[in-house]
Amino acid sequence: MFKNKPKSLLILGILTILNTSLALLNGIISLISGPPSAVEIKKENLKMAQSIVDFKKLDPPPEAMDLIEKIQQISTAVNDNFIFFTGISTLFSAIGFVSVFLMFRKEVYGFHAYIVYSILSSISIYFILSPSEVPTPLIIVNLLFSGLFVYLYSRNLAWIKNDNTLINNEE
Repeated sequence: MFKNKPKSLLILGILTILNTSLALLNGIISLISGPPSAVEIKKENLKMAQSIVDFKKLDPPPEAMDLIEKIQQISTAVNDNFIFFTGISTLFSAIGFVSVFLMFRKEVYGFHAYIVYSILSSISIYFILSPSEVPTPLIIVNLLFSGLFVYLYSRNLAWIKNDNTLINNEE
């Protein structure tokens, strides 16, 4: 399966397989074990509240406090929509996982599936929160990393499309 593939595609594929398989495993285990109990949620909220109090003592900029408060809102929304959010996140991870194998089989649809996976993973938080509650830096960082990986995968499209004019991708 890994024979005669461009090294860059192989490295990207292994990184994606590791990431998506861990996300799949975590999602499946989370779906099987179910949402956290009220006691676990309360402990988590107390820890977060204590962290916010400790952070406020450092006199942070208002933007940092806003980001931390939005992260707490995300945590609450994930807990409130646990099955739905965990289910779609697991589904998106499965799309990413399959996309790599399609690219390894020289199917351009794998690249397209990877783009879909990247976008859906980056914006998945919007399925449970309104845009005003989502921290912009979180989305920007996710989209930047997704864009970087899509770009790096696109450098292997010639090989995926079975074109023999690879540039800088052959060993």
